[in-house]
Amino acid sequence: MKLEKILVPIEIHGSAKAMLPAVEEIARTGVDDITLLYVMNIRDTGGDPGLLEYDKEVMNTWKGRLFACGIQDIKTDVKSGIPGIEILEVAEDENPSLIVMGSHGRSLIPRMLLGSQTDYVLSQATHPLLILRLSILKEGDPTACTLSTKTVFQKILFLTDFSEDAEKCIPFIEWMSAAKPEFLIIMHVQDTRRIWSATKEEIIAFNEKDAVRLAELKEHFRNLAITQTITEMVTGNAIDEIFSVAESFRPTLIVMSATTGRTETRKTNLGGVAEAVAHHAGCHALIVR
Repeated sequence: MKLEKILVPIEIHGSAKAMLPAVEEIARTGVDDITLLYVMNIRDTGGDPGLLEYDKEVMNTWKGRLFACGIQDIKTDVKSGIPGIEILEVAEDENPSLIVMGSHGRSLIPRMLLGSQTDYVLSQATHPLLILRLSILKEGDPTACTLSTKTVFQKILFLTDFSEDAEKCIPFIEWMSAAKPEFLIIMHVQDTRRIWSATKEEIIAFNEKDAVRLAELKEHFRNLAITQTITEMVTGNAIDEIFSVAESFRPTLIVMSATTGRTETRKTNLGGVAEAVAHHAGCHALIVR
């Protein structure tokens, strides 16, 4: 399986150099087309044509690295405008299978969990978004960052509530299997916030039903090139339990639906649990829509 097309918005003068090894790993996992997009923020530069030419040259250099990964159709696009808006417009036009962005923007400071443009795309996009987690090496230096893990697909934590939206994650895990992950952890949380009124007997029935569902998912992934697949079912506050399991298993990537933990009061299509994972997880995160 291959992804038909991915869109990679990058920050040429910031975190892009740190991101590119992960983009290369993604390319080798199986992608037909890649679009590299850089949006020069007109608020900062006024659209200086000289800078635009420089950025095009840099992107052409990076294009060669992706050719070496076996990708033959690589498009480079440099625009001038408001980055978040331009990224969403390109996504709307090209309809990528996946958008890939870094977790930090140009101002790499410790209090920023996501760069403003990544956060904007996360909240507004209608396409799956892979957030590459970057670690700050030097406060205030936009080039001093590195990937939180050396690989993206080594240990995958798949969060499922067995909904139709969660099932949309399954083809992505099948695609990731080409990278031959060492572990796949399939996790379900019996969220006490949702089952607080259930009787003891009802909770036992829920657990029995969901244990069967986890076993079926494990069997579904059995023939993929994944060294070990395990299941995990816990009861408690979903966000707390997810981060507890992540602390134990140390995944390199968390995969989940955007609507996990969704509440009626939210104005976006991003669930509360998905938002917490995207902002606070110490590893990469794939939010599937």
